[in-house]
Amino acid sequence: MVQLVRDVILRDGSVLRLRAPEPADEPAIKDFFDRLDPESRYLRFHGHVRSDRVAAHYAAADGESRVALLAHREGEIVAVAGYERLRELGAAEVAFAVLASEQGRGLGTRMLEQLAAHAAQHGIDRFDASVMAENRRMLGVFSSAGFAVKRTASQGVVELSLDIRPTETLAERIAERDHLATVASLRPLLAPSSVAVVGASNAPGSVGGTIFANLLDGRFTGIATPVNRQAKVVHSVRAYPRVSDIPETPDVAVLAVPATEVLDVARDAAGAGVHGLIVVSAGFAERDEKGRRRQDALLDLARDHGIRLIGPNSLGVLSTDPDVAMNATLGTLRPKPGRLAISSQSGALGIALLGQAVGRGLGVASFVTLGNRADVSTNDLLEWWEEDDHVAAIALYMESFGNPRRFSMLSRRVSRRKPIVAVKGHRDGDVAAADGSSTGRALRGEAVFDALFRQAGVLRVEGAQALFDAAALLERQPLPAGRRVAVVTNSGGLGTLAADACLSRGLTVAPLAPTTSAAIAAAVPHADRTTNPVDLGISAAPSDLRAALNAVLADEAVDAAIVLTVDLAGVSPDEMLAALEPEPAPQSAGAPEPPARTKPVAASVVRADGRMAAASGTVPNFRFPEACAQVIALAADRRAWLSRPMGQRPSMEGIDAEAARERVLGLLADAGDDDVWLGPEDVGALLDAYGIRQLDQRRCADPDEAVAAAAEIDGPVAVKALFPAPAQAAEVDAVLLGLEGETAVRAGWEALRERVIGAGREWHGASVQPLAEAGVDVLVGAVNHRDLGVVTGVGAGGRHAGLPGDVAFRLAPATDVDAEELIGDSPVVSTWMREARAGLPQPNRNALEAVVLRLTRLFEDVPELLEGDLNPLRVNASGAIVLDARLRAGHRTTRERIRTW
Repeated sequence: MVQLVRDVILRDGSVLRLRAPEPADEPAIKDFFDRLDPESRYLRFHGHVRSDRVAAHYAAADGESRVALLAHREGEIVAVAGYERLRELGAAEVAFAVLASEQGRGLGTRMLEQLAAHAAQHGIDRFDASVMAENRRMLGVFSSAGFAVKRTASQGVVELSLDIRPTETLAERIAERDHLATVASLRPLLAPSSVAVVGASNAPGSVGGTIFANLLDGRFTGIATPVNRQAKVVHSVRAYPRVSDIPETPDVAVLAVPATEVLDVARDAAGAGVHGLIVVSAGFAERDEKGRRRQDALLDLARDHGIRLIGPNSLGVLSTDPDVAMNATLGTLRPKPGRLAISSQSGALGIALLGQAVGRGLGVASFVTLGNRADVSTNDLLEWWEEDDHVAAIALYMESFGNPRRFSMLSRRVSRRKPIVAVKGHRDGDVAAADGSSTGRALRGEAVFDALFRQAGVLRVEGAQALFDAAALLERQPLPAGRRVAVVTNSGGLGTLAADACLSRGLTVAPLAPTTSAAIAAAVPHADRTTNPVDLGISAAPSDLRAALNAVLADEAVDAAIVLTVDLAGVSPDEMLAALEPEPAPQSAGAPEPPARTKPVAASVVRADGRMAAASGTVPNFRFPEACAQVIALAADRRAWLSRPMGQRPSMEGIDAEAARERVLGLLADAGDDDVWLGPEDVGALLDAYGIRQLDQRRCADPDEAVAAAAEIDGPVAVKALFPAPAQAAEVDAVLLGLEGETAVRAGWEALRERVIGAGREWHGASVQPLAEAGVDVLVGAVNHRDLGVVTGVGAGGRHAGLPGDVAFRLAPATDVDAEELIGDSPVVSTWMREARAGLPQPNRNALEAVVLRLTRLFEDVPELLEGDLNPLRVNASGAIVLDARLRAGHRTTRERIRTW
């Protein structure tokens, strides 16, 4: 059995590792109980108890009937918690004790969370606890954790009963605790009041010396201290041999020493009481297995001391917050203060990204290179930047996800307040078995991450240039209300390019109102064209450009503007770009402020030699018209995402989750360790348990059974060859429709048998079904992804099921809005739902959405279901009905995550 190990983050930002005990821990557990103060000991045991007996009890926990967790800090046990199963099914008794020095940090709550999560996964849904009425701290832990609690009191003892089944309320409480604790934990790293640079030296070009010089040059508002074993002074600042020698312990230590020395230096710094480490040293997991072991030891050290760690292999951290002014990076760049936060998982690329920001004149609020992400991750930074008022937009370079499901949930929350633009490097190959369900085959490669980004409101772009193009607009400009664009230019050719680029990106070239064209003609009499795209002619002056831009922005039919110029008229491109800025405020006292712009403007103002005009104002400048159209389209996508309702998880009638899971668990018990494709009877029972309608079918082993089955159906029938799951008849076109009468059925049987054998498949008989009412055939499927959890897909059904690019995906839990968007994101299905096929009434979209939500809920409630298809699901005006279905179950293997936030 794998030992239970969990890392938790506490209210004060410290991090502790919890682990299950081993027999060898018995003396340390006894020592812990002996170190409890008398009051805590009395309240925990309702009197006095022998510590050796209690220690033996916990140390012998088998992880099944009795589960325990120990919390360590600096090598000592500081808390013990555990539960023990009761004879009553689904119930266990829970108790814990925390040293007085650790109380008030939320450790008891965190241990309770982890015990409850473990218990819920092992069939326990209730914790009982007996707490002395005077133990208000313990009662507070139970009542505030987020579980539904029942309590009764008698003779000074409160009997508690906690419903520990996962709920949305519990998830919200945990997320709130995680958020507050994560922000607290990052403050010493990202906004420290004192920094020590270990490895700082006077040697030209040294890593530590460069970082320390950058701290000084950036006018860090706190105390910067160099640490060097030989030098007494570094860059005119007194140096110390070790961090522990510094009179006032720094908040954070930046380690720039050889990898072989990092552990010793980190141990000294942690022992001195630093709250964080930034490790720029390379030679860890990015290099070889030996480096990975070194990195694991570094993280263990950080956990044992409760501190956070950026890196290793990071190239540093920067903050332009005037209260911090910290440039602890390895580089010579000096970005101006701004509102853009940048994170990179690659150190070298991160410095290049920072260079892009500097080169474009973008102001930077915060910059972090995460390196190997042994501890601090992109998810942590999202928590921090959500609360940072200096950050208005977030740019991410990501190569992989440590916890993609948590990234999705965090991004959904943060994106509501601040735009997130992301580039994902290391595009992935297939992630699904080729012989699985159609949904599983479609959920491969980048489809996983496209679904994650889209649902979370993250704007995904294809490279560093597009990343900063988008950031330049989103940081400085308002969002458009829609997708209608006006183009203003001094070159008809550029206007045509821009219009084409808009159309190819889902934007509309807006027809201008006659009054708008008249206003342009009056202001610029020599204009070549006053309709959209507006061509002012090559002799247009900056004042002409401003007048035309103001006119189109005032048009109610315009949501955004693109302005393009070529440098042929002898007018300074810098002046042309400056003319696009909003009108300056009046100078006279008491004059009203001009109204703020509510529509975005993107420009492409380029010099004759190909260099771009300097963008020093609020209007971003791009080299090509296509980039202007792309950023406006991204801004419109963000507006559309923000304009959608959040949705809610609908209540569903006619669901029997308990019966469904019991049936699947029974099948798996019979199958042993093997996965199993469920038979038709079991599939039908599960769909029935979730109120998903199915078309009756009868499986037949010979023609006589088929004839008898057809005779029981009043009217023509469908005869379909049977295949062991996951194969389907549609793969070899082994379906015949409209057969009526014995002769037709027998002939159809033989034709199908020959077709199947001719395709090299084994003949297993056929099923007979009544003909379904005409409609469209849709694939609705789900996959229990090991990282993302339940992912639901919708696409065209039948023989075309699973075509790449057609199946759209969403992550559970699914709301009614998710179901609606899921259908809209499948190109084929969305067309079918909007436009009735020839001679047929429009399909019932509500019925399709209901099936999507019910299948998603089935996979959530029965986590042993690994993948499955409803294919085809026939959708017509009267509703939706399953014509065929496949479901696979197994003992789900989830990635063991030690980190819990």
